[in-house]
Amino acid sequence: MNNRMIVIGLLITLILVGGCSSRTMDNVDIHPPTQGLLHYLKKDQMANVSDRGYKVLLKTAAPTVGSKSEVQLSLEVVDSSGMPVNTFTKDMTKLMHLIIVSSDLSSFSHVHPKYEGTGKFTVKFQFPFGGDFLLISEFMPDRQGLTVYKQWLTVKGDKPQAEQLTPDTTLHTRIDGVNVSLSMMPDAKEIKAGQMAMLTFHLTDALTGKAIPLEPYLGTSGHCVILDSKAKQYLHVHAAGEMSRGASVMFHTEFPVKGIYKVWGQFQYKGNVIVVPFVISVQ
Repeated sequence: MNNRMIVIGLLITLILVGGCSSRTMDNVDIHPPTQGLLHYLKKDQMANVSDRGYKVLLKTAAPTVGSKSEVQLSLEVVDSSGMPVNTFTKDMTKLMHLIIVSSDLSSFSHVHPKYEGTGKFTVKFQFPFGGDFLLISEFMPDRQGLTVYKQWLTVKGDKPQAEQLTPDTTLHTRIDGVNVSLSMMPDAKEIKAGQMAMLTFHLTDALTGKAIPLEPYLGTSGHCVILDSKAKQYLHVHAAGEMSRGASVMFHTEFPVKGIYKVWGQFQYKGNVIVVPFVISVQ
């Protein structure tokens, strides 16, 4: 590890140990720093971003949506007066990101609808089973900042028994021939709501044990989507470039309230996106 990384690590430790009282963090949120380490750590964070008065009108070809076949979803972005939005800015290489998650958080998808003009986006999607699904649209309208709109869709079809969301006892898993581990600072048992947390994913080849060469994914080395057990608290954070190296990808965030959260790390390797889920508890 070079001297720069050592210094950054020490500064992060000082922030986590000595600078995370509720009063300090409140002042930082009200008057966000414009330079220095805290500015870098906070600039890519997105926690429960507002819809800013915009809406996403969801339409489907049929009155009901089933789980057995592909369906086209039409999403029209309108402003507070109900008028279609005509200007969008790309965020992480896309005009819209659409996160689709089942109510028990067992199913997760991150897709990118195609812009058709006059505020309308379309995407074809096949729901894996019946039940309620949360659709989270992320976009940047009218040269405004990042905007998030959430809505539920009921899908007809067989509905499996809901999975119980319980914290993982070990933060290691194997997916598509890749071993993935998640380490956190503070430690997983010490993470608290309102405090800055560092989440680092490390990916290695399951056969050789060597770090795999990750490829850029949507403009960065990784994405991380986080939802609480009730699907109310939503965070989407991007990799901290200066603190991610090779197959070790770091994210920073603040969990808004205590509870159980599901974390999906997303990385690209050999042209394929690897989605890595873990469940953690926040005090």
